[in-house]
Amino acid sequence: MKKKKLVIIGAGLSGLYSAVLLQDKYDVTIIEARNRTGGRIMGIDGHDMGPSWIWPHQKNILKLIEILDLELFSQYTEGLASYDAPDGVQHFRPSQTGPSFRLKGGISQMVRALENRLENPVKLNEKVLSLTQLNEMIVVKTLDTTYEAEMVISTLPPRLAVESIAYSPALPEALHTQLQNIPTWMGYAAKCVIEYADAFWRDKGLSGFAISHLGPLGEIHDACTHEKAALFGFVHSTEKYENFEEDVIQQLTRLYGRKASDPINFHLVDWKKEPYTSTPLDAMPLREHPSYGFNATHFDGQLIFLGTESSFVEGGYLEGAVTSALGLLKRL
Repeated sequence: MKKKKLVIIGAGLSGLYSAVLLQDKYDVTIIEARNRTGGRIMGIDGHDMGPSWIWPHQKNILKLIEILDLELFSQYTEGLASYDAPDGVQHFRPSQTGPSFRLKGGISQMVRALENRLENPVKLNEKVLSLTQLNEMIVVKTLDTTYEAEMVISTLPPRLAVESIAYSPALPEALHTQLQNIPTWMGYAAKCVIEYADAFWRDKGLSGFAISHLGPLGEIHDACTHEKAALFGFVHSTEKYENFEEDVIQQLTRLYGRKASDPINFHLVDWKKEPYTSTPLDAMPLREHPSYGFNATHFDGQLIFLGTESSFVEGGYLEGAVTSALGLLKRL
């Protein structure tokens, strides 16, 4: 029996896992605007520049990691934390929280493992311009190609789905407003990884975790992999990026000592500047984790909006992306 055609827009975790789950039933084509897969999952030299943590209660992604035969390791938290205070650096023992884990080789290992299970390769560098309902089919027009499918799944961040694609018939005003009001998780974030020859802060009895209101990094953590020593930090939303690298090194030297002044590598990803992640509405930081979760369709149900922001469970996290794909499997 001939399979119905399904187009998935976006090759992030939601899109890739949805394709793997549905390809036995549908002829799946994944379209990705970037020149790479992963979406907000991005690795540079083995370092996670997007999401990196997984927690024990997140059962769906833990199950997927087991299925893909990938390996977790614990986030390093041993030792004292640091507070970058105006009157000098203070050290303290933070309250105990639940353990968090990272993926050996980075979260990009999950992306590659899912790609290896696809029957059809991802179409890269294919920015979707418009979706048109025509004769019981959806016409998907990109910069270079036109596709037709019985079903389309959009895994773009909701705001991006609204602002970057033309719909015919147009989205109902209520749906347009609903999607536009959903903040893009990580849409405001900038993440910096600083690599060193060794994890000297551990030798000083420090966990690497630090909080600062002085900047340019507001929150810092140990980012060591199995092969490399590193710290990572989230950049303050008010940072102007003038002399940024020099200011970061100065801050880390203040916090961790002289050895912090001699990094091996310095990586920065500002997700606000990623056109296939963020919109101008996402420029301001979130005061709290949004209340995610929604059901949204168009074209008489032939178009489904999906992704980590759509998940009612752990929305915004990697777990939310996986959960949204599993929910789609039950619907189709």
